[in-house]
Amino acid sequence: MLRQKSGTNELDQALFTATHFGFLPIRAPKITEVDLELVKHCGSYPHYDAAEKASLIRHFIEENLSSISYPISVAYKKPASRKKFGSYSLHVIGSPSGIAEATLIRAALSILSEGGYKNLRVDLNCVGDKESLSAYERELINFIRKFGTGLPEEARIILKSDIFNLFRVETEEFKALRENAPQAMSFLSTPSRIYFKEVLEYIDALGINFRLTPELIGEKNHVSHAIFSIRDAGDLNTGTESVQATPVLALGYRYSRLSRACGLRKDTPLAGVNIFSVTENVEMVRNIPKPKFCLLQLGKDAKIKTLNLLEVLRVHRITVHHFLSRDKFGAQLANAEALPVSHLIIIGQKEALDNTATVRNVITRAQDTISLLDLPRYLKTIRL
Repeated sequence: MLRQKSGTNELDQALFTATHFGFLPIRAPKITEVDLELVKHCGSYPHYDAAEKASLIRHFIEENLSSISYPISVAYKKPASRKKFGSYSLHVIGSPSGIAEATLIRAALSILSEGGYKNLRVDLNCVGDKESLSAYERELINFIRKFGTGLPEEARIILKSDIFNLFRVETEEFKALRENAPQAMSFLSTPSRIYFKEVLEYIDALGINFRLTPELIGEKNHVSHAIFSIRDAGDLNTGTESVQATPVLALGYRYSRLSRACGLRKDTPLAGVNIFSVTENVEMVRNIPKPKFCLLQLGKDAKIKTLNLLEVLRVHRITVHHFLSRDKFGAQLANAEALPVSHLIIIGQKEALDNTATVRNVITRAQDTISLLDLPRYLKTIRL
């Protein structure tokens, strides 16, 4: 079984916020020499820490991952030695759906908001699967051969080592080339395009402030599909700054390509986000409340309503169990029946359309239909 973080009756504010979105606090996996060896081909770039991902995969293998029902969501605080790659790390394992990215983004935004950031924006790009990224890399090489003939020798060496350094190095030559460079989204395979469309639908429906950012490119050997960063939108209002102009507060991406390389027997969907900036004076949350409600959902529209509702309930300090990454309602209901909760909150297709929720007493089976706007107030009136 997963080793839950010790002392979970006391969590710092960031980890407590993560629990509202279904993330289980665990101990940060230690990075070993084996992990470093497995990902040495991934290079070393700021924000893209493949070794951490390898350590997490190894941790789940050691914990008998195959015996645990997917999806799994975990969060942990990083030790001081890994702080250059963020203060906190959140991961969703086993979910191929765009709801994984939406949940990671929503949770990261809430953690940063609790840390004092109020004007946040998401920068988003998609490099697609391995084939999409390879096609894009070839096109980018051809572009540089055609239009980069006047580059200084030092710039040529930088691009020869990794063509995607075009988007990482802040020189006037590289900035000028980037303005007309081909974009990764133009080379997405059909499955990658369908997947990214789903991610965009979730993020747009959540009302999250985002922009498509073609220059946001990951590390080519382990990053795939969607990549997102979170920055302070207040520093980017002029529209003239580059992506590198302001510090990255959080960065996330899919790293499913590491699954087999790190020992999993089959390809496993993996996505995570590192949060780099939170308040130094960390507030501890003691006596973690035990949820007395379980939130169930059915259908894509209901998932969107549920994720929005989780943030509303968090603001109102109402904790709930939920199974947001799972689709089958019967399985959710079976799991809910094993929990010590007094009421179920159900959002199905009809409720999603009506902007309501059905609240059912698990003992008497009595139920009420409540508008989502009134739901926090209604739940606070329930007494055991």
